[in-house]
Amino acid sequence: MSHTIIVGIDGSANSRCALNWAIDHAKLTEAQIRLIAAYTVPGMNMSRADIVYPADFDNSVKDATKQLAEAAATVVSDAGVPVSTMVVPGDASGVLVDASSNADLAVVGARGHGGFSGRLLGSVALAMPAHAHCPTVVIPTTWPERPPHDEHNPIEPPVRTSQEGPTVDASTGPGSHPEFTNQIVAGLDPFDTDSPVLRAGAEQAQIYGTPLHLVGVTAAHILSPEWLPSEEHLTKLYDEAAAAFELAAATLRDEFDGLDVRWTICDAPATEVLVAATQTADQMVIGSRGRSGFAATLLGSTSQGVLAHALCPVRVVRVPRRKKAPKS
Repeated sequence: MSHTIIVGIDGSANSRCALNWAIDHAKLTEAQIRLIAAYTVPGMNMSRADIVYPADFDNSVKDATKQLAEAAATVVSDAGVPVSTMVVPGDASGVLVDASSNADLAVVGARGHGGFSGRLLGSVALAMPAHAHCPTVVIPTTWPERPPHDEHNPIEPPVRTSQEGPTVDASTGPGSHPEFTNQIVAGLDPFDTDSPVLRAGAEQAQIYGTPLHLVGVTAAHILSPEWLPSEEHLTKLYDEAAAAFELAAATLRDEFDGLDVRWTICDAPATEVLVAATQTADQMVIGSRGRSGFAATLLGSTSQGVLAHALCPVRVVRVPRRKKAPKS
């Protein structure tokens, strides 16, 4: 049975970019695309209404949405990809979350029509990674263009890496920028190497025929200022993280024949490291949440930060919250 990719469309430039990315991905994976277009009719309190909508206003909105879906379907069909459409009344986020229960992948733009001008992420781009029943790829508003390096803060060089030679590009100005050109990057905790992010990253690297680069953050910089780790402690921490990543890389190489797996470990704010990686990576793969956070927060703060500022497509994989061990 063919894989199904659902794509949220609303006529915005960003949703068209999301559709183009989905078409290219569907060709590589022999998937079919299902276009999802949601529409709502403005409600009003009739006792205070100053505006009277035409009797056929509902049908006009629905027809306009159908035309939008049909035009997008033509683009997909002309690309040689099987396509179907769903035009559904309701909130776009809710409609897409429901549709994701029968999909293998969801693709949405980071920003659609409407919303507050200062908001970096649209409501759909926030809701889907947190609530979708399948992985979600969020396409940034600038894609496929990316601003130059000097518009983004540099990060500290990695503390451990599997690569020989430079892993950063300092040629574009002061500071260091990680270099992940033509690579799939998987961002994860180096001490949580059983995360589904690992396999998802390996699968994407195999599909696209590119190396997989594991990027981990030890986060020693956020330890209590009342206790500063010694050089000996930091060395031990970095060595343990490197050993964990090397084992994970070896496991993936055994499971995915011919896969080139690399790894880099940084000691810096996680969001800064991963956002910097999106400057050159082909795709970023992250989990829906980290090890901490409130139970009601389904999308971790690092994931939200990466989605808000990423410069390449970001795949968010649902990572179940670990159950606490029962008290003895």
